[in-house]
Amino acid sequence: MNATPTLPPYAGKTTVYIDQNVLTMAVKGHDPAFFTSLFDRFQVIYSDETLREIKRSGQPDKFLAALDSMNAIHFRYQFNDNFEPTGEMILHEVPPVQAYGNYLQAEPVYDIMLAAAHQTTLKFYGGRSDSTFAEIASEQSDAFDGLIKSLSAPLAQLDHTHPHLRAPIEQYLQTLQSLYKQVSAMAAAEMTKHISDETGLSGVKNYQASVGMGPKELNNIKPPRVIEKIWLAYQNLDGYRHQGYSIENFLGIAATPLYSRDMHIHEKVTAIYNLLNVIGYKADSNLKREPRHVAAISDAAHAAIGSRAHILLSADEVFVDKVRAIYEFLEVTTEVGLVSLVDGGVLVKSE
Repeated sequence: MNATPTLPPYAGKTTVYIDQNVLTMAVKGHDPAFFTSLFDRFQVIYSDETLREIKRSGQPDKFLAALDSMNAIHFRYQFNDNFEPTGEMILHEVPPVQAYGNYLQAEPVYDIMLAAAHQTTLKFYGGRSDSTFAEIASEQSDAFDGLIKSLSAPLAQLDHTHPHLRAPIEQYLQTLQSLYKQVSAMAAAEMTKHISDETGLSGVKNYQASVGMGPKELNNIKPPRVIEKIWLAYQNLDGYRHQGYSIENFLGIAATPLYSRDMHIHEKVTAIYNLLNVIGYKADSNLKREPRHVAAISDAAHAAIGSRAHILLSADEVFVDKVRAIYEFLEVTTEVGLVSLVDGGVLVKSE
């Protein structure tokens, strides 16, 4: 494996990553002075997940113009020479309109994977009542196979432009394909445990009922050390007691033989965010409905990306509560601010 190049330390303004609901405030013209002050004092950043939500809005021009007015810079994951994530992020200084155009070119690849990948958890929340987990796992495998085939022509073009890149990309895709199939099969088998009759039932509700713990109990847990307090409540419940689980096992961030490395921080954030939704701590609502499920996936992505910024701003109180708990446990130093509108002005409340 080639060594990952060392990035020079960022020496610019403090970075602030804004959630879509905060960007919407700017688009709607709320408190222009606040947003002027924001980009004067900080470096506003956005991600591919921001661009994905901008497309879903149906009004990309307005949102891209708002990012442009704040001199926002694209924030994206860094990959090494073998096209594996390094766990670091890089700033990509291109106009938002150009970043959006680049995103649209790559979007078919994203769409294939995202549409397939979230079907298992959608069913677990009570959606896809007409399908079994095994059928969904087969769909996911077929989707990945289709993705690999769709990339054959672009990869062949590398022989003429960047011949040294083709072999490592193909190797990485083969590894990813094998891993994806293993994870899909394991997820289907694990989630089936919580739904005996797979028609129209919610595995999440069955799981919460089986352990005797859910939103009613968990949402009474107050900071600090929320994650540790949740595990303290779970470790003696049926299904966990005397099973040798650690808090990392419970959160889904323990080392696993499926991977050849430890999880990166942003991957741990995603795993814990999803786990908190399943157990019911500050859970997103109506997750059996596909639009809400897709929105929750975006929230988890924003939480993960925000962990690499200096400041994360969101107007969603439930999101902020979850993210603060996760960042505290993982010792992420990102400051998380809750944004609200008060008398027509924007107010940011820190912890």
